[in-house]
Amino acid sequence: MRFLEIEYGGPEHVGYTEKDIRNCEKILRDEQKGIDAEILTEFFILPISRMTNSVFGDIVVFHTTYNTNKYGMIFAPFVGVNNHHQTIVFGCGFLSDEKTESFVWLFNKFIKAMPKGAPNVIITDQDLAMTKAIAQVFPQVVHRYCLWRILNKFSEKLNPVTFRDYYRSIKNVLQNSTTPNEFDKSWEDVIKCANLEKNEWLLLMYELRQKWVPAYFNHVFCAGISSSQRSKSSHAFFKKYVSNKNSLMDFTTRFNRALRHQRHNELVDDHIDLNECPKIKSKRPMETQMVKVYTKKMVRVSK
Repeated sequence: MRFLEIEYGGPEHVGYTEKDIRNCEKILRDEQKGIDAEILTEFFILPISRMTNSVFGDIVVFHTTYNTNKYGMIFAPFVGVNNHHQTIVFGCGFLSDEKTESFVWLFNKFIKAMPKGAPNVIITDQDLAMTKAIAQVFPQVVHRYCLWRILNKFSEKLNPVTFRDYYRSIKNVLQNSTTPNEFDKSWEDVIKCANLEKNEWLLLMYELRQKWVPAYFNHVFCAGISSSQRSKSSHAFFKKYVSNKNSLMDFTTRFNRALRHQRHNELVDDHIDLNECPKIKSKRPMETQMVKVYTKKMVRVSK
């Protein structure tokens, strides 16, 4: 009010009182609450997200996070990877809890919104409610657990001495087994050598091996993704734009701005690929063809 008094040359010239301003603010807050309530039932996408999903929607990484809005709602984005190996966002929703019913609702929203429908592969954390929802909504989809998170649990589930002496051998079995049969045999050997046959967590993880052991996914295209870290990196990206002080209406504005910046980065790399050709180390026909077909980033990854 004081600013307005200075701007207009005195309170008599403002045209309304301080109480009028407070009443106006209250009306705006009430309207915002109504808009926020409508937003809670929505799944957010941009037209560009539909396009990227139609091209790059084979692999989806799904992970939830907090601290993106003032209501404490759970932010749940669906992300993937493009031909520059950049993280791209297909869409997101808000959840009030992480129950199976909530995930079922969100997954159904995703299918209806995306031109490609269900992905071929979905990568998530090892979450029971999420697993049940995926089995219900995506029965034909390959569901893979985040390998990185499971590997990080070994230090918690094994005693320090066993972890020190055998973790490297266990990780070697996981990373270098090329077939399920090879993995099963090598796993049995290393677990027996470490005297871990009765470790309950390892017994459970062995039962679930088809959802996280790389050897069981060698026949499935996963775009080089084996963990939900891709989704966590997108959370870090979005938190540059949003905070736990945002209303949901504020969030949507900031979310769209973040996606436009993300799209700009993709266009920059597109421009580079149109005007620059990756250097090749040999004259072999395969490498010559590769630099004509792949982006610079994918050429570096494949090497």
